[in-house]
Amino acid sequence: MNTDKHRSKRKTSASVCVHLWFLFAVALTGCKEQEKPLPQDQLTVEYTINQQTIHVGDPVELVVTAYYPTNNTFTPPEIGRKKDIVLLNRNWEKIPREDGLTQAETHYSITSFRLGDHLVSTNFPDLVLHVESALEADASSKIADIKPIHKLHGRIPRWIWIVLGTAAVAFLVGLISSKLWKNRATLIPTAPPTPPHILAFRALEKLKGKGLLEKDECNPFYTELSLILRGYLEGRFRLNAPDETTEEIVEELSTSPELNGNQRNILQDFMRQADMVKFAKGHPDRSTMESAFGTTKDFINETKQDRADPTNQANQKK
Repeated sequence: MNTDKHRSKRKTSASVCVHLWFLFAVALTGCKEQEKPLPQDQLTVEYTINQQTIHVGDPVELVVTAYYPTNNTFTPPEIGRKKDIVLLNRNWEKIPREDGLTQAETHYSITSFRLGDHLVSTNFPDLVLHVESALEADASSKIADIKPIHKLHGRIPRWIWIVLGTAAVAFLVGLISSKLWKNRATLIPTAPPTPPHILAFRALEKLKGKGLLEKDECNPFYTELSLILRGYLEGRFRLNAPDETTEEIVEELSTSPELNGNQRNILQDFMRQADMVKFAKGHPDRSTMESAFGTTKDFINETKQDRADPTNQANQKK
């Protein structure tokens, strides 16, 4: 009998030790709940929300977690519907896993500005946001009168800035335009004037083409030939030849170092012959008219100004 009792005590002691070892193992490993296995070939979506009953405008944090095969893609659901559900912010991240799935978490910050119950998303038919008023139940529903206008001191009206800006732009445009106008000769170089002898040769060719020699019209012929020569003298020697008499022209050119004695005589003879035809009604023959034409052309060719001659350039500037 004593032996049976002793054995019973030993069994009881052994049972207590087993329970103690079990509690010690649980304390070491923790009471963590094992994660339930997820399907490897389909999409699994879960959500968590920190609160479903809010006041108007209170932020709500919603987390949508998706598990899907790594060779697939996942697009986070769009959340937001006018004033019922207002999206404040959204962040998206991937969390690494070791079971061959991809875990994506989308963090939404949402709120609502309309009282009542609102479905957050059609993807989650059970997720409803209850929006309550922050006013007390016995608060008055009357709209308070607006407060009087509070003037800001020291603030410059917008129209003054517009006027000042427009004036500054107009001033700059005017300044730049003035500079460009003053320097227009430098910015846009003008072509050099046509030399007097070139103009005279062109006029001679035009006179020849009129056929006055063939028509024996000596008066208009000598008149135009005299004007051509006078125009050349004006441009070449800076004389007022078109308005001067023959004697005045001969006298001014008598001291010119650019003409020799023979050229002065030729010029004097032609000018007097032209005066005889125009004023004394002289009528030279065709050979005399042709000689006068050739003499005028030779005179212009011999006395034309060479632009490469620095002396002539100096005289031109004077």
